[in-house]
Amino acid sequence: MKRTRHLCGLLAALMLVLPIAAGCSPAAASTTAATTAATTAASTTAADSSTPADTTAAVVETTAATGKLDKVTLQLKWLPQSQFMGYYVAQAKGYYAEEGIDIEILPGGSDIIPEQQVYNGVADIGVTWVSSLLKYQSQGWGLTHVGQIFQKSALLLVSKTDAGIKTAADLKGKTIGSWFGGNEYEIYALLEANNLDKDKDVTLVQQDYTMNQLINGEVDAASAMTYNEYGLLLESGIKESDLSVLNMNDAGVAMLEDCLFVSSDWIKDNEDLYVRFLKASIKGWADACADPEAAGQTVYDVDQSVSLEHQIYMAKEIAKLVVPEGFDSTKIGYTDMAAIQQTADLAFKYGLLKEPAVLTEDTVTSKYWVTATS
Repeated sequence: MKRTRHLCGLLAALMLVLPIAAGCSPAAASTTAATTAATTAASTTAADSSTPADTTAAVVETTAATGKLDKVTLQLKWLPQSQFMGYYVAQAKGYYAEEGIDIEILPGGSDIIPEQQVYNGVADIGVTWVSSLLKYQSQGWGLTHVGQIFQKSALLLVSKTDAGIKTAADLKGKTIGSWFGGNEYEIYALLEANNLDKDKDVTLVQQDYTMNQLINGEVDAASAMTYNEYGLLLESGIKESDLSVLNMNDAGVAMLEDCLFVSSDWIKDNEDLYVRFLKASIKGWADACADPEAAGQTVYDVDQSVSLEHQIYMAKEIAKLVVPEGFDSTKIGYTDMAAIQQTADLAFKYGLLKEPAVLTEDTVTSKYWVTATS
């Protein structure tokens, strides 16, 4: 059975005609639809009247008594960096162990597809962008969105002030850098919202893994993530006052990024385990957002591929995506269905999806978050 499922997963991966880029950039408010009633987070029989919270508490108590921890493997979308600081902080502070979990955090990379890792059983839980998950779901992969960590998009279009790009309308006639691979759809939406034709009114070019094209004047505007490339520009010596920024959130064309997802089969047998994982993760994210400098240090201790200063910069910017201004910090991990719908609509409109996304309880659910936070 596992062999058959593995082969199916590989075949499905080969059939994917439009891959999504790595979860961070290549270089490195709430709605009224919040659910208010907790739903079952562990399988029960007709004779079992216990609530999900009761079940979770019982499991944790049993684990504490026996000393046995449940193994959980988390697959990241990119290399260890502050983009994932909440999980590393939760691990370092023992929050997973407190919930009876032995956590293993697998780093991602350009050759690792989180959806494939989870679908094939290499990992139990994955981190990916919502648009990427929607693509795999549309191809019949049994995957379920079970938590939304980033509440805002991190994508910017950045230009030097002397390029004269103060508004999106000023992009007409300009050369714009994009990483493509799934990162271009917000740009397409931004252009159309300002009556610009992406094929006639601008020149879109492939952007490399650095910001050199912008620095050297090869493009008028470049893609940048708030937590990575924008910081690299500042670190290169360019003053913030010498840069103009177009923010996808402000423009109303944002697509959601980092979310948590699981195999639809796995979650059926592990509802309680996932709820415990989510509880610990939310605690880790809360601590990380409250003290991003400490969080940046925690991530740096795990992987020193970038400087401590850059990890801390990233941590501060990531905190703004997880708990944006005006967002209730007690709702970390909350899924805003209006934002999910906008992401799905843009993904379909600009060709990532061949058919409109099917958003049901089977594909996107908040019930585990409700249980974890109740």
